[in-house]
Amino acid sequence: MCGIMGFSGAGKGTDPSLSPKNRESSVDIVLSGLKSLEYRGYDSSGIAYYDEGENKIKSIKKSGKLVNLSNEFSCITPVKSDIAIGHIRWATHGKPTDDNAHPHMDCSGNIAIVHNGIIENYAALKNVLIKKGHKFITPTDSEVISHLIEDYIINEGKSFYEAVRLSANELSGAFAFLALYAPEKSIAAVKYGPPLVAVQKDGDIYLASDVSPLMEYSNEALYLKNSEIAYFKGGKLELTDFKGKKIRKTVTNIDWDASRSVKTGFSHFMQKEIFEQPSCLLDSFSSRIISLLSSAAANKTSDAAFSGFEVILEDLKLTKKDVESASRIVITACGSSYYAGLAVKYITETLCGIPVIVEYGSEFRYENFPISKDDIFIGISQSGETADTNSALELAKAKRAGILSITNVPGSQITAMSDKGVIYTHAGPEIGVASTKAFTTQIMCGLLLALYIRQVKSSVPQAKGAFLRKIFEDIVELPRKVEKVLLMDGAIKEIAKKYYKNSDFLYLGRGILYPIAMEGALKLKEISYIHAEGYPAGEMKHGPIALIDENMPVLFLLSNNTLAPKTISNMEEIKARGGRIIAVADYEPEIDGISDLIKIPETSEVVSPILYTVPLQLLAYHTASLKGTDIDQPRNLAKSVTVE
Repeated sequence: MCGIMGFSGAGKGTDPSLSPKNRESSVDIVLSGLKSLEYRGYDSSGIAYYDEGENKIKSIKKSGKLVNLSNEFSCITPVKSDIAIGHIRWATHGKPTDDNAHPHMDCSGNIAIVHNGIIENYAALKNVLIKKGHKFITPTDSEVISHLIEDYIINEGKSFYEAVRLSANELSGAFAFLALYAPEKSIAAVKYGPPLVAVQKDGDIYLASDVSPLMEYSNEALYLKNSEIAYFKGGKLELTDFKGKKIRKTVTNIDWDASRSVKTGFSHFMQKEIFEQPSCLLDSFSSRIISLLSSAAANKTSDAAFSGFEVILEDLKLTKKDVESASRIVITACGSSYYAGLAVKYITETLCGIPVIVEYGSEFRYENFPISKDDIFIGISQSGETADTNSALELAKAKRAGILSITNVPGSQITAMSDKGVIYTHAGPEIGVASTKAFTTQIMCGLLLALYIRQVKSSVPQAKGAFLRKIFEDIVELPRKVEKVLLMDGAIKEIAKKYYKNSDFLYLGRGILYPIAMEGALKLKEISYIHAEGYPAGEMKHGPIALIDENMPVLFLLSNNTLAPKTISNMEEIKARGGRIIAVADYEPEIDGISDLIKIPETSEVVSPILYTVPLQLLAYHTASLKGTDIDQPRNLAKSVTVE
């Protein structure tokens, strides 16, 4: 939610000796950075910069898309500035207007701030500051930060850094902010919850909500942790905690391919990311099981030899003792990651025989959920910064439960609390707000984790080697099979043309495909704004069947297994009521009256959720494209939900 970008120059990037033609303004750098952050979701934007000619902070803010802000700057004289902060806002307190957009200033005009998160005690702080004579312009919670810093400087004689530090200690909630101070041309970054990342190059500093705007400057990033402050002045960076204690930080290498952050010929980032899935899935498992399969190839005639191979998860600290002593696994996540968690539940219970509970992070926080120190908690989050998920994990950690995570972002908040290790998805930057490649790689990582747990849990009955061999072979074949599904893109677009004008959709699946039905429905509603509902097929007759008529398309996920006859019975019930049926199946079912069939390759049951997901992504994408919606930045949604 929201995006922060900041720049302060002290190196050759803004060297006054360079000609204006060769010297890039801080405003240009920040504007470019905000462009890279648009995928996070927003409804207004703004930039504050120190104007070298007039020796003061200037600010321009606009509601709507970033192009509105860009157009404002294009109408003014080229800006001479080497320090600026910018923001794209997703409205919480106050409507998305020009005034409510960030940055926010203090009374003196010497301080500007941009903020991501929510200040829960802003009303109480605001009342105190108003009594001291501060004048507020907006109803936002964020504006209180600039006035609080000002109050410490003006009324208590504190330095800018000390004022920022003391202010941070007074704030409650989740917050990350940048503060620009005109008198000393300095910038401070504060993190307590939402992410903040810094990159230094040639004496300049670049600060952002994530690494996407920073990759062009350096592949070495400094991830701030909670309760940390970065203070930059005159080319020098100092890091402290909220108590003022200095911190020595190590940088994290960014191994994402920067080319993945551009569309490269695709119409939308979401479309590009759907088509990146074969390579992303390969990246997520190749170094973890390929060597095992090559060893197995030498033993093709011996099933028993194959059953002893190991899965290698490089950052996992989950021991045999942890697994043996755990009576259950608890997965917590939100949105698409929650549905990935449900798929992982089915996979883990099938392979390991251990109970798995999946909880919404947003609900878990307020339940009286009994937590044991022997529980294994798994947090799943694309960004690693999902506030509800991380808060749930913090509760579990306080009860001494073991924490591990599946995430896409090194250095994110979720990784810091994962004492039992992190499984990185290796999906690369996902720009489209609606998750695609992050979702499928999360399931892949969950599958690898289940296979690891199986091999160390001695109480699991040992299956024949052929069973495990088939799973491993299907994992290796998965990228190729996904490519086969992607070749159906044109045919799926033709199906979308038949249904994109419908106002409602029902997605049905059984067993391990039920979570995929819910994810498919979520994708459709997220980007096309069509009301869609995912349901267990067996529950259809317990309520949703009342909705069925000729105007209600019903999409079935059908696999050629023991549940197939029951799902076909559900399809017959839809036919009898005039409903139109779309089927995604790994065989040709013996039933008349299917309006559209999407036939996908066969694979092992525990691998199938990934394969069945892809045609649903394509159907949602083409439906939204035909409707003309904003696919990469759907209304009201944010990529990284860092507030409750």
